Amino acid sequence: MQDGEQIRQDGFLQGYSSLVWGVIALQAVGGLVVAAVLKYADNILKCFGNAMSIVISCLMSAALLQEFEPDILFVLGTLLVLVATTLYSLGVPAELKRLLIKECAKVEDGAKV
Repeated sequence: MQDGEQIRQDGFLQGYSSLVWGVIALQAVGGLVVAAVLKYADNILKCFGNAMSIVISCLMSAALLQEFEPDILFVLGTLLVLVATTLYSLGVPAELKRLLIKECAKVEDGAKV
């Protein structure tokens, strides 16, 4: 408790700048967005969203701040994220879905005998 006296004197929120309040607001909104995604979508979609946000953040950091230099592993990981997201968004092809349903029916019929 090194700052106890100063906190009692000036309050807990002393020194909070507009930047700090902005970060707090972004974190709060981010938590609400995660809750909404989990309520109306599913956990897999949340994971894809997290992966996409990391990729976008890194690319923005590289473009705007020149703080990030992508290497070959980052490019490979980004490509994998984009391909996985695309494949998940497209869904199961109709022909494959019919085949899976037919195979499941055969397995269930075999189990009943």
